[in-house]
Formats: sequence, C-alpha cells, structure tokens
Amino acid sequence: MKGTDRFLYRTTLASILSLDGLRKCPFTRHERKVTVRRLVISFWTPLLVLALGFQPGRATAGENEEVPVLQEVVVTATRQEEEVRKIPGNVTVITEEDIENSNAKTVLDLLRSEEGIVVRDLLGNGKTAQVDLRGFGETGPFNTLVMVDGRRVNEIDLSGVDWVQIPLNQIQRIEIVRGMGSVLYGDNAVGGVINIITKPPAEKLTAAVRSRVGSYERVKGQASVGGRYENIAGSLSASYDSTDGYRRNGQFRTRDVGGKIVFDPTGYLSLNLSGSHHRDDFGLPGPIPETQLAIDRKSTTRPFDEAETVDQYLNLGADWDLGVYGRVVTDFSYRDRKSKDDFVNFSSSTDRQVETWAITPRYSWSGKIFDHVNTLIAGVDIYASDLDVDYLYGTPMVPSGFADIEKDSYGFYCNNEFSLLENLILSLGARHERVRYDLRQENYLFGLAPLDDTVRDREEAYSLGITFLYNEKSSLFARANRSFRFPLTDELVIFDFFTGRIRVNSNINPQRGCHYEAGIRHFYTPDIKVLRFLNADIEARATLFRAEIKDEIFLNFATFTNENHPKTLHQGVEIGIKGNFFKKLTVLGNYTFERAKFRREPFQYNEIPAVPRHKANLGFRIYDLIPRLILSANYNFVGTSFLISDQANQFEKMEKYYTIDVRVSYEWKWIKAFVGVNNITNEKYSEYAVLGGFPTARNFYPAPERNWIAGLEAGF
Repeated sequence: MKGTDRFLYRTTLASILSLDGLRKCPFTRHERKVTVRRLVISFWTPLLVLALGFQPGRATAGENEEVPVLQEVVVTATRQEEEVRKIPGNVTVITEEDIENSNAKTVLDLLRSEEGIVVRDLLGNGKTAQVDLRGFGETGPFNTLVMVDGRRVNEIDLSGVDWVQIPLNQIQRIEIVRGMGSVLYGDNAVGGVINIITKPPAEKLTAAVRSRVGSYERVKGQASVGGRYENIAGSLSASYDSTDGYRRNGQFRTRDVGGKIVFDPTGYLSLNLSGSHHRDDFGLPGPIPETQLAIDRKSTTRPFDEAETVDQYLNLGADWDLGVYGRVVTDFSYRDRKSKDDFVNFSSSTDRQVETWAITPRYSWSGKIFDHVNTLIAGVDIYASDLDVDYLYGTPMVPSGFADIEKDSYGFYCNNEFSLLENLILSLGARHERVRYDLRQENYLFGLAPLDDTVRDREEAYSLGITFLYNEKSSLFARANRSFRFPLTDELVIFDFFTGRIRVNSNINPQRGCHYEAGIRHFYTPDIKVLRFLNADIEARATLFRAEIKDEIFLNFATFTNENHPKTLHQGVEIGIKGNFFKKLTVLGNYTFERAKFRREPFQYNEIPAVPRHKANLGFRIYDLIPRLILSANYNFVGTSFLISDQANQFEKMEKYYTIDVRVSYEWKWIKAFVGVNNITNEKYSEYAVLGGFPTARNFYPAPERNWIAGLEAGF
C-alpha cells in the first residue's frame, strides 16, 4: 500500500478484515451524549450568572503591572498569551505579513520553510498531506498535534489532518512549538504543536473579494465581510477552489463557508461562537513505479479512484476575566466529518462518519508569591468520539462489513511558572490522561467472528524547564519532558490468520518518550551611532534536542502489522535567523540537522525512513523597489532519506531536492495584486516515496514542476 492509498487502504483493509478494541461502557451512546451536554450546561450556567452579576476587583495601574515589552506572543506553549522569550523551547511564529508575502496555496506551503518540519504532499493540493515535526517519518502526522484556535483537529484514526480547510486569508498567525506539548495538550503532541490562530472580527466594517488563478486550471474565489457594532462583532467568509491538478486524475474541488461572532456583554466577560462547513471532492491518482516515473511523471495507476469529504464544526467559547483572582476560559465544540473513498482497482468503497464532542475548561492566575512572579494554569480536556464505518466490496458493490468505534479521553493538567529571580524562570508541569476505546466490528465477506472488545489505558506526562532572560529580548533555555502517544484506532486492530478472527493487536502499547533540549534566542540591534549605515534588527536562535522514544509505533512492512519498536533515538540541531536591514530588506534562513535511528533489533542502527538528515531554507523580501512594491524569494532544500517502509535500509534513498519560489506584489489604495512562480528552476522531484508491489520496488508521488499563480484583492 502506498501514499494516500496507504492511509486509506490500511483503514479499508483494517475494516474489511478487522479493527479493534475499545471500551465496554455501562451507558449507551445516547446516555453518554446526554451526560456530556448536562456537564456543559452545569459548567456554563453558573459561569454566566456569576459573570453578569458580579464584577471582580481589579489591580490598580502600577500595582502588579509592568511596562509591556514589544514582543510576539504565542498561546500554544502555555495555553495563554506569553512572550516567546519566556518559553523554555524552540518557538517560531508565521505572521500575517509572512502569509501575505508568500506564494502559499495552503498552510503546508508555509510550513515547508520552517526548521524541524518536513512536508510530504502526496497529491500536490494539500489534501491527505503529511507534516512531520522533528523526524518521525511515516507516523509524523500522528506525533504532531494540530490546533485551530485551540481546537484539536487530529483524527482518532489514520485519516490525519485535513490541511485544506482553513483559508489562508483568514489566518492571523501560525505558532510552532517544537518538542513540547504533552503536558498541556496530551496525546499526539510528541514532536510538537502547530496552532493556527484565525483573525478576530474587525473593529470597523470591512469587506473584501479575492481571486486567484494559476497553473493546472487553478481558479479560486473568496469573499469576506466583518465588523463591530457596540459590544458585538462578527465575520463571515466563503470560498471556492478548483484545479485539475498536476497529474491525471489529480482534480480537486472544494467549497468553504465559515463565520465567527464575538459578544462582550461586560468588560470582563467575552463570549464567542465560530463554525464552518467544508465540502470537497478529489481524485486519487495513486503512486507510480520508478520505471514509469522516467517516462511520464503525470501518469496515474488509478484513473478512476476518487474521494469526497463533508466536514463541519461549531465551537462555543467563554473568557471570564476575574481580575486579581485569575481567568477562566472554556470551549465546547462539536465536529461532524463524513468521507467516502471509492477504490475502483480494489473493487471496494468505504463510508466513514466521525462525530467528536469536546469540552476544555481551564483556569489561569498570574500574580506574586513572596514577591516572586508566578503564573499557574490548570485545566481538564474531555473528548468523546464516535466513528461509524460501512464497507462495500465487489462488482456491483455490496455491503461487506461495518465498524462502530468509540473513543473517550479525559486529561487533567497543571503547569506553573515561578520566577526564582527577576530574570530566571522555573517551569514545572504534569498531566494525567485516561483513554478508553470501545469497538464493535463485523465482516460479512469472509465469515469472520465479529469483534466486540475493550481497551483502556492511561499515561502521564511531566515537564521541567528553566529560562534565563539575559537582556530585554534574549534568553537561554533548557528543558526535559516526558511525552506519550496512544495508538490510533486503526493501529489497535489485527487480523489473526491462525484463529480466523479480528482481535485486538496485543503487540501495541502506548508510545512514551523522554525529551531533552537546550537553546538560545538572541536579539541584536547594533548601536546606530557606530553602525548607522546598517540600521539592522537581527534575531537568531539555535536549539539542540534529543528524544529517546520507547515503544515507538510504526508499520512493519515485512509483516504489514502495526508494532512497537523497543527504542528509537531522534536528535539534532535547529538554527534560525531573521534580519531586517535598512528598513527595506528582510532576510530569513534556517537549517536543521537530524538523525533518527532504531536502537534495538530487528532494525538496530538503521535510519528511520522518510527523515532527511539535512534541511535548509533561505529567503528574502525587498520592500519599496518602487513605492508599494514588494519582491520576495524563497529557497528550500531537503536532503536524502530512505523510502517509507524501508526500515531495513536496503533500497536506494530518495534523492535530495530543492525548490526556488519568487513573487512580486503591489498595493494601490484598496487594491492588492501579485504574481508568483513556484519551482522556478523546474526541479523534478518527489516529496513522498514508498516501497510496494510484487516484487517490491520503489514507488513515487511526483511533485509539480514549474508552476505559476496570480491573485487580485479588492477591499475596504
């Protein structure tokens, strides 16, 4: 199985033949949903009554306040706003300006340029793509937690993250926190956390229309409107995107509509409601063997395979400022995702629906203890997911089985930051998380014994960090933490050929890791009197990291079974720099060196597939070549790596590659326009390659060659 097919076919096979175990609960599904709703009501009602009827005391100006430092803030690392320099980890932020000055079609195009991140886009349009943070290879998407406005978007099965659902024009910033997150976020946050923050409604009436055209019959249209009236603000956006794709059967069509409402009934209580509806359909061209790659890169081995998705969510949130007594924030969300995959070559089809309910209340307090600044955050994360799968097989298609999966998780966490000295911060955190799976599955095709089983587990995470602020904007940091990852529902299943039944995969345990890192963030502004001609502002960062993983979950190509590898090691260095010169030139660059290897048999000393040792990026922006014109360029390099499934390191590595993207943009009054060229040197490369077939051979998902994109925006 390969690429997109690998993810989709593995889930299909795991359901035609198996799937596995989760929880036997004394309550029915309906009773559980009613319980969740009652819990939400019991939490919200007293919150609203108290907030509207009681105004807490507030610190007077100057009592506990300091003059703020002009510094980017991130909410990902500590689930509340905090200066980047105070966080004991490698944190970067992709700003709204970075997004506007890029050729990016999706969020993935922005992440490619960041250190420590490898992007593997199988279809070239962002759908079913993989983001690997700190080198986990094929399982990178399941070791990287992705949040949208604090809402978890990782799925409970092999579906992964759908990266095409967030319009770039609606993003305010993207925060990347590497190597930490298990304490505050729990499952999946092994390599780190990527938090996408969308724009709040504008303070005044705004409206805009946007259009984009490009290679491969690309056409995209967007419209948005927003504004505020007294104490209520709102925004609404809609978009349509269509392309025929680089490869045959690579077409992609998507429609999105979304909105946000913010209501501030008092000066210390804010309520918000947001939601979106997404629909897409696309082709599945499949991989092509190496021999075919040289003949026709655009060919397909699956000319009729296709898929579609309908995804929608609703999120209700409240932020209650208690003044000197702290702050209470809670979110209640519901997500409904339906997908259908038609594999004509395999005469099979899969219909999936997953519903997820979540409530995530948290409390934070910042003040002084014995004249030392202290910040505390504590909270609960409750998730309940129901996955229903129907399988069809044959010509014509007939039902071949079904699966009914439920996964519930409950996480309790606490994190505290204490200033030992004015410029020395100690952070301590802990988390306890329980998970319970309940699975029923039946197969009609082979007459297998039905599955009805339960799996329960629990894990803990810990974190210890120290940050030394050695000047106004610069800091040194060191951190040690423990992470965990629970198996996905598809990883919990096995078909036992000896007993002829579907059963729980007894070879799978939760994955655990011990992480260590140390680094520096240094800001440098030269003395203008000495270097008046330079007029520079430079930020540099460097991080050494090491992750010792026990029972790392992977798919063993030899047995086609999900297993735990006893021990693996991920270690390396991340270096980044950003400089503003003469107020007209911005230079950005980064480099990542990483070694990820197995430390025990059967693959001892071998490299983990799909993890390149070297990755680098270099870019620049030149402002006002002529008034209001910006020229930008970006060079991205990814080194060699073994193919997916080549744990034995027996086949030739996937070749290194580089791309160069350029863009020119111009703004005049209320009109913005740009034109860009991606892969300007026409590099022929693949981001994803996998072993497969009989006999075993290398198979590739070729990436687009030189392509262009242009856009126009009008707004007020």
